[in-house]
This record gives sequence, structure tokens and C-alpha cells, in this order.
Amino acid sequence: MSVLTLQQAVRANPVLADVAERAWVSRRLLQRVAVHLPPLLRERVTAGPLEDGVWCLLAANPSVAAKVRQLAPVLLAAARSAGGEVQTLQVRVQGRDASQVPVR
Repeated sequence: MSVLTLQQAVRANPVLADVAERAWVSRRLLQRVAVHLPPLLRERVTAGPLEDGVWCLLAANPSVAAKVRQLAPVLLAAARSAGGEVQTLQVRVQGRDASQVPVR
């Protein structure tokens, strides 16, 4: 019996490989648009799911989420110009579901 590494197991499973690829794309997209976030906010925002043109950013707390929502049009434009196929940007407080606001 051979033991697979986690990376090998993810690559071997098409569903997991797709999830891993979308997570990588989301993180990469955040790296490209982070210049539009104030420096103190950059470390408080993480890349969330990217699925069917909807990109989610996860904020550390409600006040960070509020500021990111104010910047959403700029971040959305930057994501699109960076090559991301993003139609909608959602901002959620990490660990919460109720505070999402789509921006088109």
C-alpha cells in the first residue's frame, strides 16, 4: 500500500483539484488588487471563494468589512483588469454569513 501526500491526493481527485485551483486563483487575485487596500487593512483581508464570477473577500471584523465594501468598486475594477473573471464581489466578516453585500 502506497501512501500519497496531500498534494498528490488533491491532484488525483478532479473535484479537489478544481477547488484547489480556484483557491489558488483567488489568493493570486487578492495579491494583485491588494495595492488598492490601505496598508493596515491588507493583513486583515483574506481571499475567499471564487466561483461562477462571484469573488468573496473575508474581513477580520465588521469595521474592516465596512471599509472594504467602500472600496469594492475599485477592487472589482482592479480584479477585472488583472484578468480575473469577476462579475460580483462579496465581502463577508470571517466566520459569519449574514454580512455579505454583492457589488456589481
